[in-house]
Amino acid sequence: MERPGFPHGLKEALHHEQPELVGKAVAVRDKDWTYAWRLYEQPELYDRTKDLRERTSLAGGRASADIERRLHDAALRRLVETADITPSAPDPRLPQVALPAPGTARPH
Repeated sequence: MERPGFPHGLKEALHHEQPELVGKAVAVRDKDWTYAWRLYEQPELYDRTKDLRERTSLAGGRASADIERRLHDAALRRLVETADITPSAPDPRLPQVALPAPGTARPH
């Protein structure tokens, strides 16, 4: 399994020790943004062009409200369309998103 760094590693360790604490979550992303919604926590929104490691959430901010709403709606739509089932193969109708390798700069 993947082992995230600090501070996420502390939470990940707790989940392994007490799996009943693991909450339901849904996340979506496009080439520039990641949005995560959790049942028992505040939403998270990350600008992947400036925060590759997704450490500073912009959720709840006025400047990113339209982006947050768009991704929230995309997450809800995906849940309804798929009944929360992850497909076993890529959907050819969806665009390809080329993501940079972790720790590398994004081309401009």
